[in-house]
Amino acid sequence: MAEVAVFGAQLLIEIIKPLLSSLSLEEDVKDGITSMKRWLDSMKGYMEEQSSGLERGKWLENKVEQVRDIAYDIEDVLDEFVLHSPPYTFHNRQFIRQIHTVAHTVYHGFPIRGISEKIAKIKTSIDDMRSQHAFLSTGLSSPRPSSSSTNMVRSHPPVSPLLLDDEIVGYEKEKKIFTDQLVDGEKRLVALAVAGPAGSGKTAFVKNIFCKRGIMGRFDCHAWVHVSQHFEAEELFVNMLKQFCYSRKEPYPIDDGTNTQTKLHKYLTGKRFIVVLDDIWSQNHWDVIKGGFPNAFHGSRIIVTTRSSNVASVCASSIRHVHILNCLEWLQALTLFYRKAFPDNDGQCPPELKGCSERIVKRCEGLPLAIVAVGGALARKRKLPSVWEKFHDSLGCEIASDPNLSAISNALLLGYMDLSTNLKSCFLYFSIFPEDYSVERGRLIRLWVAEQFAVGINFQTAEEVAEGYLDELIQRNLVHVSNYDFDGTPRNCRVLNPVLNFVTHKCKYENFASIFPTENTSRNQKIRRLSVRNDCTHLPRNIDFSGVRSMFLLSLVETSTSNFEKVLRELKLTRVLDFQGAPISKFPKDITHLTLLRHLNFRGTKIKSIPSSIKKLSYLETLDLKQTDVKELPKEICHLHNLRHLMAYKRNVESYVVFDSVQGVKIHKGIGKLTDLQALSLVKVGKKVKILEELKLLTKLRKLGLTGIRRGYGNELSASIEHKPLLTTLDLCSDTEEEILELGEMGKPPLKLQRLHLKGRLNQLPTWISSLDNLLRIGLKWSKMQYSPLQALQRLPNLIELELVDCYIGGELIFEASSFKKLKILLIEDFSELHTIVIRNGAMPDLKQISLHKCPMVTISPLGMNNLAKVEELILRDMAQEFIARLRMNGEDRAMVARIPLIHSFTSRIGHQYSWSFENLSDSSSH
Repeated sequence: MAEVAVFGAQLLIEIIKPLLSSLSLEEDVKDGITSMKRWLDSMKGYMEEQSSGLERGKWLENKVEQVRDIAYDIEDVLDEFVLHSPPYTFHNRQFIRQIHTVAHTVYHGFPIRGISEKIAKIKTSIDDMRSQHAFLSTGLSSPRPSSSSTNMVRSHPPVSPLLLDDEIVGYEKEKKIFTDQLVDGEKRLVALAVAGPAGSGKTAFVKNIFCKRGIMGRFDCHAWVHVSQHFEAEELFVNMLKQFCYSRKEPYPIDDGTNTQTKLHKYLTGKRFIVVLDDIWSQNHWDVIKGGFPNAFHGSRIIVTTRSSNVASVCASSIRHVHILNCLEWLQALTLFYRKAFPDNDGQCPPELKGCSERIVKRCEGLPLAIVAVGGALARKRKLPSVWEKFHDSLGCEIASDPNLSAISNALLLGYMDLSTNLKSCFLYFSIFPEDYSVERGRLIRLWVAEQFAVGINFQTAEEVAEGYLDELIQRNLVHVSNYDFDGTPRNCRVLNPVLNFVTHKCKYENFASIFPTENTSRNQKIRRLSVRNDCTHLPRNIDFSGVRSMFLLSLVETSTSNFEKVLRELKLTRVLDFQGAPISKFPKDITHLTLLRHLNFRGTKIKSIPSSIKKLSYLETLDLKQTDVKELPKEICHLHNLRHLMAYKRNVESYVVFDSVQGVKIHKGIGKLTDLQALSLVKVGKKVKILEELKLLTKLRKLGLTGIRRGYGNELSASIEHKPLLTTLDLCSDTEEEILELGEMGKPPLKLQRLHLKGRLNQLPTWISSLDNLLRIGLKWSKMQYSPLQALQRLPNLIELELVDCYIGGELIFEASSFKKLKILLIEDFSELHTIVIRNGAMPDLKQISLHKCPMVTISPLGMNNLAKVEELILRDMAQEFIARLRMNGEDRAMVARIPLIHSFTSRIGHQYSWSFENLSDSSSH
């Protein structure tokens, strides 16, 4: 539907309302804006009503397209108001500011007057639509069957029969645990929940266990009901009660004047029942339904399937009763595909189709529904490599158009329709990125804020709102987490390939994003977001790019400079330019004409400098220069008063992290004016101690990184940090490896700090560190302290990761009993004098990974290593050969590490820089 476009225009009106009220607008312009707002409000109601139906005719699609185009026109007009209105001034003197305002009015006066003509044109389009279709003028839906209740069951695609058979493979471990929990003899009422993304086989998984005689026969009665997104509770209870009665060959209870829920509760009292509630969508649904079941001690079981991990955790009796179905493993996926694609050949794949089959299965990413649907479609095709290769190459289009594959789209469509409008925008955003492309979590959040999908509300920042949106999409199993950070938060995300095919098709229909070189774009199409990928070196000349809001260059090998600059010159209303990793070596000068730009990402490019004209980007919120060659920022950067994220540093790590492996950037005075900054790293302080004084003004900082800190700056540094109550990440580095990093005492340390990195010599560890109860990670590098830091750190209640690199010059490290209760990751590196590591019984009970690097005097295994019951990995780099020998299969210390599944040793090869020899010390029987 066009609701994403309508919502975007609505939101923009609310955001720029203060600006519009401050302008001296003519009456017809004010009336036009009021009329547009009223129409958008009516369209929102209409779109919400229409989105509940999953099928619509061609006539409606055409009208929806008109609504979308008008909404985009409204958004363009509103953005032009912002573009041609006086921006946030970057002049400090009042006289110069007044001159600038006058000059701006003269220059932009004509465009603002011209906007009224565009508003009149939009009003005409709205009036034409109203006259043609009266229901569109009021927001009422097209005629549809009447309903006696607004809560009646609404139409939904039937559950796909593709997976409702006995052929489902995989999930063997989960099946056994699930079955055991059904028949384990526990007398209380137990609820089990099965969660997973659309197409993961939740229903089939439960059906294959539920329908077995050995399960059903253990219960007095049974029922299976499909809940759906929109259900009528009374109807659901009637259905359940009928099934329970039928399973016992008993008549339906006579009417005694009570409601059906009470009848159901009464009927089940004293009975041992089992019921499946298939496809529950929300906690509210569960709260309504569970009241129908008596909570007695007869060994009854409730089984819930849901797409939401949050809903599963609410429904289940305990966390151990939650069963997550993600994706099939490779061999299981291949077996299932062969069964479906080659039913006449006993599931055996011909040799000539094996390579193509494996590539097709890989694109299904282990989702059973996708595998079965694709396998079934191919079963009806000729068994020729050319036919199957063609199918593979057009798999995304096939899913959208082939009726045999419609089950995949239908399953995903239900989840999409259940999203709020802003969540739909966030979900569709993944279409911008190529297949198998994982997006860094912070990048995604900053992009959504720049796109204004997420805005600050109450006490939440826009970034926190966007983070909530991402968490919601993950919990709904629509977005897949590629990998997690050390503390369990998602680090990179993407959507699985079958989901990406759906999203890409939806995006094309919604005109949400255009992809080149694959996009077949018409000349008159309003391109909103432009994703340029892979081998696309030229963009079409006949396309109008003036309305593009976002432009991405992704996975490009090269670009045509002239073509690229031409497109940049055409842009005028752009909010996002994301060139991460693009083959760009020079800052394009035309960018600074994009007044409305909010997000500028050059991460991983080869640009070397930023022009002073960047001060024109008065709305800029994010400037990402990580991993570029920029070493100094222009003084004009301090005019960007809306800047929230400024990241500029380069990391050069070949093997070990050395002191100067991370380079920061120089900045000029005035940084204290950027009071909206939330992230600032990595600033090279050097001689400019006054920068530390200016940092006191940046009270909204959550992430701060400073390098080049000289001796004697301790008081200024501590005072600056004290003024950061929201700080969660702090990275401090001295000017040289031998320089003392002075950190004085603080009366009010940043108690919300979660990540702390201190690099440089320390006389002693500041006492305030022991008070950081929220600290999750600490890194002490090149501290060279005379006393062990473990005493000060061991009681930190939430510490998960501890990195110690050349931070102590003593010979013993002792981890006391009951210390580091939550520590999971430990690194000890470059301790030249260390010879003994002692781990007392009860220390580090949750430790999962230990890394020992470059500790030449350590020749025996850490004493008490065998007390660490949960360690899964032991990583060794450049440890003494005597130490390695004692850990081998027949070595003296083998018993100390025998229970660790993975033990890997790496040794630098002499004369071969950054080359390693590898030895696997793991027990082969543990694999």
